[in-house]
Amino acid sequence: MFTEVQVESFKCFESLSLRLRPLTLLSGVNGGGKSSVIQSLMLLAQTISMREWGRSLLLEGPELALGSVADVLNHQSARRHLLLGVATASERVEWCFKAEDRRALSMELDSLKVNGKEADLTAGVRWLLPRREAETSTVVKALRRLSWITAERTGPRELLPLRDAQGHAQVGPRGELAAGLVYWREGDEVSRALCFPETPPTLFNQVRRWMQEFFPRCDFRVAAVEGASAVTLCLRSDAKSNFQRPQNVGFGLTQLFPIIVAVLAASEGDIILIENPEVHLHPKAQQDIGTLLARVAASGVQILVETHSDHVLNGIRLAVKSKTIVPADVAIHFFCPTSDGVFLPKSPHVDEDGRLDEWPEGFFDQFDVALSKLL
Repeated sequence: MFTEVQVESFKCFESLSLRLRPLTLLSGVNGGGKSSVIQSLMLLAQTISMREWGRSLLLEGPELALGSVADVLNHQSARRHLLLGVATASERVEWCFKAEDRRALSMELDSLKVNGKEADLTAGVRWLLPRREAETSTVVKALRRLSWITAERTGPRELLPLRDAQGHAQVGPRGELAAGLVYWREGDEVSRALCFPETPPTLFNQVRRWMQEFFPRCDFRVAAVEGASAVTLCLRSDAKSNFQRPQNVGFGLTQLFPIIVAVLAASEGDIILIENPEVHLHPKAQQDIGTLLARVAASGVQILVETHSDHVLNGIRLAVKSKTIVPADVAIHFFCPTSDGVFLPKSPHVDEDGRLDEWPEGFFDQFDVALSKLL
């Protein structure tokens, strides 16, 4: 599990160190840096996945494409160096990358610190660490188990990609691989902590049951397309109706489906980054997804969620009050500008009753602001 993420001269941040917990919620104004926190982790994960033996940070990749060096370096800084750091309970790694050409689409590894000590890079690297340390690194292990679901999830599609079984280890950044994952792993057992006891504990059955928790009477079916590397995902909103193409069923089902698949298919120790899980969901479903994410985090899967929904926040607070997750396992960060225009987080603490010790201005208070003008 990650306990901290650190960046210097990255996008809107000149310097940031952020505490992470089993469940971390990022909120705040648009352009405040929430996505940048997630992207800093994804840059590292993407690089060690795509360039196992390389020494460069891949800025323009298949999952995360941020552009050139000029696009990712903090505009207020004249530096040509970028620092990305990650910590677990037993290890802290700080990578420093440099680029001579701001048009470049990658940055070269310049120096590295492991637990505060300069690392020797002369013998070569693997997964951006010295070879002898790479295989035992808890930071690298965590990055290799990281998955990301973006806010731009795949909408209703008649056909979805089907790869070999190993290619469906995750649902994909846009959820495009979720149906294929269910196709290959439908019989896998789900963590008992996340199972409905009256339903068989297999992935297919538990995904189906959880989808019905959000959309009563809905159902789905996944089938391979003969002669093509593709699957179909058919849905219905009522048990009495026929299965239909996704285009003819509400957007909410296709937006929620990959999230449900991802959290139920995850193993203890996995890390999932989720952007805007509330997309196309009505308020109660938004609240329920917050409660579910808290339950997933309590089961041993680390969740980092970015949201603009107070309902998601309230679902997490209700999970704390019901003792689904303990307060110490929840971190809340609200990104807002300081008086000099710098974006830094304020971090309210949640108590055992789900109450927050502070409510910063602009932090999910728009309803109250509007109500005060109406009354």
